[in-house]
Amino acid sequence: MSFILLVVVCSCRPELTAEEVLQKSLDAHGGKALWETPKVLIYEKTTTFYDSLNKFESVKKQTFHNTLQPTFTSKVKWMEEDVEKRIVFDGKDTFVFTDGYQITDDSVVKAAHKEIMGAQYILWQPYKLFTDEATLENEGIVRLEDKTDAYMIKVTYPYSDTIWWYYFDLNTFILKENLIQHSKTTYSQIVNIQQEETTGLRLHQDRKSFKIDTGKDHKYLRATYHYKILELK
Repeated sequence: MSFILLVVVCSCRPELTAEEVLQKSLDAHGGKALWETPKVLIYEKTTTFYDSLNKFESVKKQTFHNTLQPTFTSKVKWMEEDVEKRIVFDGKDTFVFTDGYQITDDSVVKAAHKEIMGAQYILWQPYKLFTDEATLENEGIVRLEDKTDAYMIKVTYPYSDTIWWYYFDLNTFILKENLIQHSKTTYSQIVNIQQEETTGLRLHQDRKSFKIDTGKDHKYLRATYHYKILELK
C-alpha cells in the first residue's frame, strides 16, 4: 500500500478501539439520531470516467430516489447514448429496464442489484459501518498523502473476499478516504475531496477514485464523483 500511505505514525494518544473510532466519526457526521430520522433521500450522482492514460472516457449522470425506512427501496434512472436506463429495487427484488422494456438476464439483474445497493452503502457512510454486519479492526494511525494523520480501520464482511480500509481524521474523526482491495494486486483508493454542509450529516459531495495495480506499479485516476442532495426528509 505504498501508493496510499507515507508512513505509520506513532502516537502517545490513548488507544481507541475500532468501534470507538467509528462512534466518534458518527458523532462528527451528525450523530446516530440524525442519521435515523430521514425516510426519503433523493440525489444526483455524476460520475466522470477516465482511462489509464488520464483521457476522458464518459460521463454518467444518475438520479436516485430512495426510501430509507421502514424498508429500504431504491429507483435510479439515467440516459446512456439517448437510451433511458432504469433500475428498481422494491425491498425484495431488483428490476432492470431499458427504454421501458424489462431486462431479465440474470447477470444483468445481478449487476444492477449490486450497483444500487453499493451506491447506498457508499453514500450512507459512516452510518452503514455502524449498522451492517462487519468485522472492524483498528490498524493504527497513518499519515495520508495530504500529510494529515488518520486512524486506519480495516473492515471485512462475511462471505466476501473484498477488504476495505476506512481512514478517519485523527482530530475531527471525519471520514477522509477508503482503500478497497479487490485482489492480491488490485486496489481502489477513493479520496473525499469535499462533503456537503446542508444536511448535517456531511455526506459525500466530491470524490476521486484511483485504480492501483501494485503488480504493475501503476496508479491512475479512474473516476470523479459529484453528489447533489435534492431532498432528505
